[in-house]
Amino acid sequence: MAVLTVLPGNAYSYPVSIPSTAAPPRFLLISDVHFDSVKCHRELLKRHLDEARRTDAGIFVFGDWFDLMQGMYDPRRSYSGLRPEYKSITYLDDVIEDSIEFLQPYKEQLKFFGRGNHETNIEKRLSTSPLDRLVRGLQGTAVAGSYSGWICFRMDNANHRGNVMLHFHHGYGGNAPRSKGVLNVDIDQKEWPDADVIVSGHTHQKWYVPVAVERINQALRPYEATVHHLKLGSYKQLDRFAGWEVEKGFAQPRLGGWWMTLNMDRRRRDGGRPCSIQCTFVEAQ
Repeated sequence: MAVLTVLPGNAYSYPVSIPSTAAPPRFLLISDVHFDSVKCHRELLKRHLDEARRTDAGIFVFGDWFDLMQGMYDPRRSYSGLRPEYKSITYLDDVIEDSIEFLQPYKEQLKFFGRGNHETNIEKRLSTSPLDRLVRGLQGTAVAGSYSGWICFRMDNANHRGNVMLHFHHGYGGNAPRSKGVLNVDIDQKEWPDADVIVSGHTHQKWYVPVAVERINQALRPYEATVHHLKLGSYKQLDRFAGWEVEKGFAQPRLGGWWMTLNMDRRRRDGGRPCSIQCTFVEAQ
């Protein structure tokens, strides 16, 4: 399994070293779980996490593992949105402890927790980091990371080496009910031209758009590459009776995230770029 280590002195870039294995490495990419919400589809979440454990897949969470909207400080709060087990004076602590207990069986698969706007909202209002407390409580291999940044997957297989550069951003902007946020693909492509994979969440939309680009290697020979753009979906269902999402006119989200598999391609391409890594994506549903 991949071993995630944070670069010394750098809280923005995260290398993942992947040793030689018999099977191509596989990863579960998810965001916007909103675990403590009454609308979180925990059965679906557990099914995906169980599959990750069964197939030895690394799990990456790119923001909003927590919901944490029911505190007295939050204008979005709704008493009916509070799960019964969290109706206590230690609401925040109870949610964190429940998350730790739920995730214990998967702590060896969990590699990365990025910050989302729900986590940074708590940091701003209460001067504590629920994400850092979660990762410390798990005592596993996961890292609590940034809101936006880079993950470099480094593969070393039978004297062949290759990298996949993944840029993540929890997300920005509105729900984009008509375009679903696909118009941001061109903006993100311009902003992070060195990325092989660009993932984001936040809007609870879910889609995959591959973009063909021309690049040039160190020998000044051009080659064609693919940049994979993914919106990661959510695990929070929409209840149209009432609530923040209904008042804002949010669309029904497509639940679940994406499975990413990396395959070493040792064929020499026309551009003279040997040993590239092929990324394939399958919807987690």
